[in-house]
Amino acid sequence: MLNKITESSRENPKLVIIIVSLITVFMVFGASQVSMSSELEKFLPQDYTSVKVTHKLENNIGGTTRERILVEGKNLTSGQSFRTLVDLKLGLENNPHLQNYIIQVQCYPNYLLSEIDNYENLSNTELESLIQEFLSQPEIKNQTDSLLSDNENATLFEIIINTQLSRSELNEKTELLHEYTQSFDENHDEVKLGNTGTLSTELETQEIMNRDNKILIPAAIIVIILILYLVFRRISDTSLPFLVLGLGAIWMIGLMGFLSIPFTMIYVALVPVILGIGIDYTIHMLNRYYEERGNNLSAGDATTRSVKTVGTAISLTAITTIIGFSSFGVSDMPPVRDFGLLAAAGVFFIFALATTLLPSLLSLRDQGKKSREQGESKSGDKIGAALSKIELGTFKHQKPVLLIAAVISIICIISSTGLTTTMSFNTFMPQNVSSIKNSQKVTNYFGGQDTIFVLVEGDIPHPLNIYQMYSLENSIISDSRNSQTELITGSQSIASFIWSRASENFSTENMPDFEELREKISLMIENLKKEYPTRINRLVPEENKAIIYFYAKAETDKDMKKATEIIRSNVENYSNSSLDMTLEGEPAVGGSPAIISDIMDSIIPSMRNSVLLAILLVGIVLALVFRSTIIGIIGTLPVSLALFWEFGALVGMGWSLDVMNMMVSALAIGIGVDFTIHITHRFQEEWRENEKTPEESISITIQSVGRAILAAAGTTIGVFLVISLSRMPAIARFGQLSAMVILFTLISALLVLPSALLAYAKWKEE
Repeated sequence: MLNKITESSRENPKLVIIIVSLITVFMVFGASQVSMSSELEKFLPQDYTSVKVTHKLENNIGGTTRERILVEGKNLTSGQSFRTLVDLKLGLENNPHLQNYIIQVQCYPNYLLSEIDNYENLSNTELESLIQEFLSQPEIKNQTDSLLSDNENATLFEIIINTQLSRSELNEKTELLHEYTQSFDENHDEVKLGNTGTLSTELETQEIMNRDNKILIPAAIIVIILILYLVFRRISDTSLPFLVLGLGAIWMIGLMGFLSIPFTMIYVALVPVILGIGIDYTIHMLNRYYEERGNNLSAGDATTRSVKTVGTAISLTAITTIIGFSSFGVSDMPPVRDFGLLAAAGVFFIFALATTLLPSLLSLRDQGKKSREQGESKSGDKIGAALSKIELGTFKHQKPVLLIAAVISIICIISSTGLTTTMSFNTFMPQNVSSIKNSQKVTNYFGGQDTIFVLVEGDIPHPLNIYQMYSLENSIISDSRNSQTELITGSQSIASFIWSRASENFSTENMPDFEELREKISLMIENLKKEYPTRINRLVPEENKAIIYFYAKAETDKDMKKATEIIRSNVENYSNSSLDMTLEGEPAVGGSPAIISDIMDSIIPSMRNSVLLAILLVGIVLALVFRSTIIGIIGTLPVSLALFWEFGALVGMGWSLDVMNMMVSALAIGIGVDFTIHITHRFQEEWRENEKTPEESISITIQSVGRAILAAAGTTIGVFLVISLSRMPAIARFGQLSAMVILFTLISALLVLPSALLAYAKWKEE
């Protein structure tokens, strides 16, 4: 089929160009439809309980997200500072540009304004004296502890956001909030303001994503152009392959737009990855084209011959690379699945263009021209000499090489038991970004400020249900796991709200008439809604639904995971027939900490499933191609060893698995197996077809295909090193680890694989 397509492309090169142009116009339109997203929930399937609960609350109350303004200054309980803070609060609440964005502003002055009459008429000294008096009262102190630091030099403004707005509106309003904060800061020398929160971090994440796209893609392009020019020493031989790569990348982004896949953080590396992989196909095609032209073939015949020979090898490597990316399809995480789909599509697009458009352009360019003579450089001689030494070492130290590889692998496997997982915005964001710096300051002043919530459904005003909710709160706060760490510092619900105000004792041992008390509680809720409409609507969004909020001082993603586990395990014990705290059989727990916990739980299973599937499929392909199960198993040896060494490297460098570097393993299988294919295929050809001895076959193989493998590995490693220039730590580590693992695969393919093939051949001959 490939030969027929090639013949058709050769006979109708202009038609190929027209078809490619039309497809490109179509894909450019698709690319224009791509939207950006940095929402944490995008990393989880929409049917995960934590995501469903979070979305339910957003739809019901529209206020599950909070922005924070950290205010720093000297003695923020002084009279003048108090007036400044009240001005900030009123400015936020009355700002016309922030209407329908801010639901509620929570700050420590809120708890004092109702107690201090006519504060405007008091002197600063009188006002400060009253502030200190009220802050010393236990009830007010408990309410303001999380908003005012112990040294009174920092205070926190918690802004509850209306998340029912569209994503574009949220981004626009958050930018306006930042502008207002900056303006207020500039006009008040006595205080310093800083923004942080989920939306602030997402906004800065998108800015860094845009910055990375503007730097990484051009940097990858420069690397590729330099490599192409160094290899071929001709401008057109640089521009034509680059055209193929560029069109393949555009088609891939166009597909992203048509499939409505949002551009998230992990896609920053997508285009450079595809360019780094695709360049190998164009280099092999051009190399073979000039080899055939050197045999005095016409341009048309040379392109046809190139596709018929090297095209088969390229198609096989493309298939294995697509398999590596397609294995991401078993991941639970939608962005990871989509990354695999898009990368596989990108590889296919570049392969298709390299075997159709590139030959057509070469045929048109060189039609009627004489062939170019290709000379071998001095650097090529040095590479050949180095490969000869590798070949000699393989002969002399066959068993030690295999033994050393086995020992290193065993050590790495044992050390991999210490691998940990991580997931938070800190994973992606550099620490010098303002929202992250302010978030760290908030943690230093107040501890973690994360909210985990439980969705409760049932007859909310029923006394037994009020008692159940209140008991759940106490059970979680007093849980022995929490007592040791004090991760969960407080809670809030309609039950605790009523409990603190009601005269009745809601104990199961001394319970008055249920119906009478239920009516009292129902009336109390209605009155509270009139007195505190915003606050109570967040606690009881509907008649039969309530929300329990838990506040966690989670400084790390592991703290978030532990806090979520404590809440979930207690919720399972408190659901009954009249009060449901589950969603489809799972604890109805939501919020960013719960989502992060679920992402962390998904990382290792997702990586394990994709790696096992990739190795299995690659092994099957190799066994079918080489018609030998043992050869198929041997063929997976280099990538398997590289994976073991990868785990050891992760532990050695102290890195945790995250949603980016979990993809490296399957990606390395798809890319690294190309080295195996070239070596094994040439070895089989020399040993079986040309009937040479195993030693001669290995010698010819290493010296003939080794140089091409080094060039291919060098280009791919170079592009991944470009990715390591990203400002996002997770993306940078992804680039570094990918380059390292491909290097491991190269070493294994040049040292371990020849020893294994040599041992296999000798065993077969005996």
